[in-house]
Amino acid sequence: MSFLEKAERELAAGNLWRAKEILQGSIPSAGYNIELFEKLGNVLLQMGDLPEAGKFLFLSGVRKPEYEEAIGIFLRKYGRKPPNLFQTFPHTAGLSKISDYPEIVAAKLRELNFPETLKTESGEVAVPPENDKYFLAGCLIAILVIVGLAILGVVKLYEIVFR
Repeated sequence: MSFLEKAERELAAGNLWRAKEILQGSIPSAGYNIELFEKLGNVLLQMGDLPEAGKFLFLSGVRKPEYEEAIGIFLRKYGRKPPNLFQTFPHTAGLSKISDYPEIVAAKLRELNFPETLKTESGEVAVPPENDKYFLAGCLIAILVIVGLAILGVVKLYEIVFR
């Protein structure tokens, strides 16, 4: 009996947690399995875990109206920075190139400014260049504070010397 059949049997018996455990436990050996991701996303959706459901429904590439809220929550939570989003994927879903994903997933990853190559030849995650406006703003503020303190120090020194 396959893991999907076992999970279906548990769902029919009303055992959402057991179905979830079966599906999650099969991820490492199943590879990038669209059917598994959709089924797990559905179970998590029934359990009310929208961000986690959204992750697996997003990865499945299957789009249905009842999936959109969960997928939207997941992407709003993690989609601002490609490295953060990519790190949430199960290991088997961390593919090397965007073109290896289902077309709808690949299109969204491109829209989120993922680089075409996601992993180097050695298997390391290729981190795309980021233009983090908050980091840059923080650096600018720090520089202004340092310059302001330096000016204040010069003024105080001038007052002490020429009094």
